[in-house]
Amino acid sequence: MAPPQTLAPWRRAGRGRALADLASLPVVVAPTDPCEAVDLGFRTRWTGSSVLVAPREPGGPHGMVARKDFLTTMTGRYGFGRSLWGRRPVADVARWDVPWVEVTASLPEAAERLAQGDGYSDMVVLDGDRVPVGILDPTTLLEALAAELAHEASHDHLTGVPSRAWFVDGLRDLCDRARGGDGAVVLAFVDLDRLKEVNDSLGHSTGDALLHSVARRLAATADPGDVVGRLGGDEFALARLLPPQTPERPWRTGALELGEALRAAIAAPDAALPDAAHSRASVGLAVGAGALVDSDRLLRDADLAMYGAKKAGGDRVRLAGADREPAGAAWTGLEVHYQPIAGTTDRAVHEVEALLRTRDRAGALGGPAEPLGRAARSGRALDLDLWVLDRACRDLVAWRRDLGGRAPHVVNVNLSPAALDEPALAHRVLAVVDGAGAPRGGIRLELSEAATEDQIVRAQPALRTLRAAGVPIALDDLGGALAGLRQVTRLPVDVVKIDRSVVAHMLDDPVDALLVELVQRMAAERGMTVVAEGVETAEQAEALRAAGVPLMQGYLVARAMPADALPGYLAGAPA
Repeated sequence: MAPPQTLAPWRRAGRGRALADLASLPVVVAPTDPCEAVDLGFRTRWTGSSVLVAPREPGGPHGMVARKDFLTTMTGRYGFGRSLWGRRPVADVARWDVPWVEVTASLPEAAERLAQGDGYSDMVVLDGDRVPVGILDPTTLLEALAAELAHEASHDHLTGVPSRAWFVDGLRDLCDRARGGDGAVVLAFVDLDRLKEVNDSLGHSTGDALLHSVARRLAATADPGDVVGRLGGDEFALARLLPPQTPERPWRTGALELGEALRAAIAAPDAALPDAAHSRASVGLAVGAGALVDSDRLLRDADLAMYGAKKAGGDRVRLAGADREPAGAAWTGLEVHYQPIAGTTDRAVHEVEALLRTRDRAGALGGPAEPLGRAARSGRALDLDLWVLDRACRDLVAWRRDLGGRAPHVVNVNLSPAALDEPALAHRVLAVVDGAGAPRGGIRLELSEAATEDQIVRAQPALRTLRAAGVPIALDDLGGALAGLRQVTRLPVDVVKIDRSVVAHMLDDPVDALLVELVQRMAAERGMTVVAEGVETAEQAEALRAAGVPLMQGYLVARAMPADALPGYLAGAPA
């Protein structure tokens, strides 16, 4: 048998790199070689799926022997194939109408050639002189094509950096990582100051070259793990996960350093561009940390900061909320306390409600009205609600770990009316609950009856999403206004809570007593549970029990207490 030929010089020449790199180097045997020699080669030395057979006459085509088909032939139907075929020339079993593709073809063109063939078989890759340079198996080709199409779908065609959709996915991944640790995410929103001027004066091809140059410089500035993307037009973005901050190096320092590095990189000359084609950039920065970090909020804040930088003259960096803490930083002076919710019959504690409290410098506790109002006015109502939710989730996890079956089954957490206006409500709530490792069914969100009709309507899709995801919903303060009774039949709620003003007068006001019975009847018909708030006397508790209300909350059960005081309280409470 003649020594098999290989064609490595083609690869060393560097031509036709795409298909040549995918194809395996071919083994070429003589057409007169006996089948037994080829059989031995397949079984002991050659790893490819096929070998080529040299032309039977000068200038003729190459043949191909596929490993699987050849070994089947050599085995034979009854095991005598090698006796029948061993000494016959391999040309007798070779395929001579071999599918082929030129080495310069693109992957889609090669796939089209494969589809035009009469079977799912290997193809010969030919150079410009019709000389074989490799064997391309269909699986390798289709996997490479799928990877190329996926890359094209996720990357900007002009600049080669990831597209907006891919960037947003990467940003969300960074946010998920930040929620589970002590770091923060910084998002830099970059907008070129002169792209329109370059397009108008030098043409769109030069503008495209500028965009490509900017993308290259942004990628060069990025650290491993950063996410870079083109958001569209002349807008780019870079996101980075920052380590835990220290007094010596707060997050804003790292964010501003990144923004300045990006601004300087874009402002630097690029020898590949004409002098008149350069552009400076406006950079907006936003930082998010902890359980409250959210990709949509970061994009919105960084975008607004970028416009602020542009309005100030461009070629500068601006940090969103530079006059306040980044989302997720500590809410100074705020605490979360928990008020037990007990059964009207067994007096056992089944649930607790998380209540926001303030503590002044003298150590005195106060109510939540002032911080809630401040958060609503500054557009951070949901941020504050999620801060409370995060602590409630982590406390629930700790209680379940330490108390086992005596831990509260559910922690109720309030959602302020302004939080219902947030489009990312469901996504952000689930991210906090899951990030803390709390069971979704162990957290119940309370909606205030004070929410407007429009807020309730806008929030219904988010509320239904949360409920479908396993997070129960409660309607709070029911009975304080008659409009709330209509919401019982319209909202996707699991629990209704009777307002303390109704409970306070139910023993001496027939209307309030009737209202309690009506709410209990409506809830029972719809499979809902009722909780009465503001219960202060044993007489009120007995009247609620007689009306069928199963749960109560108020000073008769216990006042709100810090998380670390609850285990001691539960130890002395009815089980």
